[in-house]
Formats: sequence, structure tokens, C-alpha cells
Amino acid sequence: MVYERGITMDLLQECARAFERLLPFRYHFTIGRKGKMLKFTLDFDAADFHHLAGLHKLKDNVRFLTGKRVDIFNMILSGKLTYAQAARSSYFSEMESRIPPLVGLESFLDSNKIVFRFNEKVQKFSLVKADYLLENSYKGDDIYLFLSQRTGAETQVCRSFFPKQKLDYTSGQPRYTLLKKEKMDTKTGEITIQYDRLTP
Repeated sequence: MVYERGITMDLLQECARAFERLLPFRYHFTIGRKGKMLKFTLDFDAADFHHLAGLHKLKDNVRFLTGKRVDIFNMILSGKLTYAQAARSSYFSEMESRIPPLVGLESFLDSNKIVFRFNEKVQKFSLVKADYLLENSYKGDDIYLFLSQRTGAETQVCRSFFPKQKLDYTSGQPRYTLLKKEKMDTKTGEITIQYDRLTP
């Protein structure tokens, strides 16, 4: 993708820029199933990007593994760490498929209406630990976003994000009805109601 002054931004940097735009926002979800209602809030931190982008899988590339995750995120933003450098890893194929749809994470969240309460015991062969599973599509492919409680907080964090492959992670998971979804800009206090079945 080409930006101002003819500068080309690589795909990993583009993902980081897209995630950076989400940092001031919070999403408030209200979901229901069988007469029971649940509420949860999703927020964002620069350190979250590392695991979400699958950078932890690059086990043979110390530049992506050494140092604070926030610092690695900032190095990607500045162009000091690039998609091409990540692609040199022998483990790159384990994260490659999540990068293109990650650019559209905000659109995924803004449009998503499919929420599952996630129980990892149902998926015996999965290492994913999460509280909620959101499902959406990207260019015709199903995409999974797993949320779990942020350490030391009551909010949820984007824990893992990848396209559906052989395993259907929604199988056996209780699907909830989205009742209301709000997007709040914590800088301005502005709240956008994206979905509302509760208000008459």
C-alpha cells in the first residue's frame, strides 16, 4: 500500500497502524441466551498486538521476541521491524494467514454480531484459552477472534486471531444473541451505538 510522499508501508506495519487506531476505543457488549444476559467490555493495549499478530511464533527471530512487546510494536510502527524480516523465519507460515485480515480488525469488530461463550474443554486438541469467541468473515473466509480477561482487570483482551482452517472452533460452543454493542472513544467520551435490540 502506498501512502503520502510515495512511501510504501509494508503489511505488518499496516496492521500495526490499524491496531494503533483502536487503542483509544472500548467496545461494550451485551449478549443473551436462554433468558440470561451477560455484559463484557473489550479494550486495547499496544502490548496486545504481539500475540494477536502471531509474532510469538517466530521462535528463531530474536528481534521479534527480545524486549518489551510495546517496544516491538513501536519498532514495527516506525518501520524498523518489517513483514519481510518476519517472513525470513522458518516459522513464518504459522502466523502468515492472520496478517491480511488483521488489517481489518476494526471493521471486524464494528460489524460483528456473532458471539460464542468459549469453553476450551470442548476443543480437546486446542491450546486456545478464552472466554468468548467472535466470528466474522474476510474475503469469504471465516475468521476467529478469541477474547479473554485481561490480567488484573475486568475487561477482555483480544487474545488470538486467525482464519478458520480444519478445526471448527464454534462446534459445541453456546452461541449467544447480541443484544447491544457500543463503541466508546475514551479520549472524547463519544459513544456510538452499533447494535441495539434492547431499546424499544
